[in-house]
Amino acid sequence: MAIALTLASSCTGSSRHSKGKSGDTAAKTQQEAPFYFDDYQDVQLAAAQKWGITPIASRDTDFTKIPQLEKIESCDLYTVEYLSHSVPYLTHHAKALLDTIAKAFQDSLAARHVRIEKIIVTSVTRTMDDVKRLQRVNSNAVSQSSHCYGTTFDIAHNNFYAVNKEGEELPYSEQKLILGHVLYRLRMQHKCWVLVEERQPCFHVTVNY
Repeated sequence: MAIALTLASSCTGSSRHSKGKSGDTAAKTQQEAPFYFDDYQDVQLAAAQKWGITPIASRDTDFTKIPQLEKIESCDLYTVEYLSHSVPYLTHHAKALLDTIAKAFQDSLAARHVRIEKIIVTSVTRTMDDVKRLQRVNSNAVSQSSHCYGTTFDIAHNNFYAVNKEGEELPYSEQKLILGHVLYRLRMQHKCWVLVEERQPCFHVTVNY
């Protein structure tokens, strides 16, 4: 099922839980939207295999010695959530894409003269061991995951992190749509592939260069 969104017209801070309805169905979301995110496993995996690293067996690996990867950490643009089934490393292009998304999101909020928030990264690169562990608790997890190539990350769309308390606080539902529009523009430039997870409240993003 293709998931769609529509744009509403409308490093300190505090993390907050999502406001409003967290259980919106994919069908309802699709009815509301003029553009679609339907880049499923076949598309994202092909891009990951083309642009990414060779999958890593376990976390025993010294990630600092893999030249194609660089570490991501919470910063002024985004917050990296506690990662239970992935490690905070991305390819250089994937990290650049994440930076671009986060900066464009904040610029969009600033243009609306509302409170500036950071996006939250919820999953990054997985080892093969991580995938096996995740499959026990998450039915979305597949054995051949684009997350294994350093090219893919998940961004929460039901929660954001306030940089400060200045300005009007925009509802999370509207922030989700603004973030979706940022992703849509980058996807139309063929810089990434995007999917809205149906069972997890996140955008699943793979770099495409």
